[in-house]
Amino acid sequence: MAKRFPSPPSVPLLNHLTGRPYRLEPASNLTESPATLASLVAVCNEPDVYEWLFHRRLEGRAYAEAQARQFVQWSSEGWTTDAYFVFVVLDENGHIAAACDIKSSDPTAEIGYWASQHHRGVMTNAVKALCGLAAAAGFRQLFARVREGNDRSRRVLARAGFIQGGEASAGYERFELLLGRN
Repeated sequence: MAKRFPSPPSVPLLNHLTGRPYRLEPASNLTESPATLASLVAVCNEPDVYEWLFHRRLEGRAYAEAQARQFVQWSSEGWTTDAYFVFVVLDENGHIAAACDIKSSDPTAEIGYWASQHHRGVMTNAVKALCGLAAAAGFRQLFARVREGNDRSRRVLARAGFIQGGEASAGYERFELLLGRN
């Protein structure tokens, strides 16, 4: 069942540590500009983001421009097909600070996210905004899988209202959030 997001699904955010403005918007708005690709490469190679998300997948190789280009194309494809929905968090200068996604159009869907170490304090509000958009689009429940030991991610989910529960998989904990009845 495909979901429809309100148009335009762009949400202003504040960094809760600095008060600086950000915005959450569909990653389908990204272009494959040199600046966008360089920003993605830089953030995805930051130690925490790289270790939690890319080290295993890339077998220790650096996140490269080819992966950034694939991310931009993949993000756009999800919106085009209504199969999954990737959002980016942009700072006041339009630079990528973070990303989050809803991994399917199922009424109960998994979310994922990452944020630059240079933009600490924005992820919880981004996840809350993502949840609000998901509820408006008709999702009933969201869940996240967090690798054991990723305490920062656990805290983001707790602040966003997720509770630990459901069936976990090896090396991961599961957190769930019920959305309003639609």
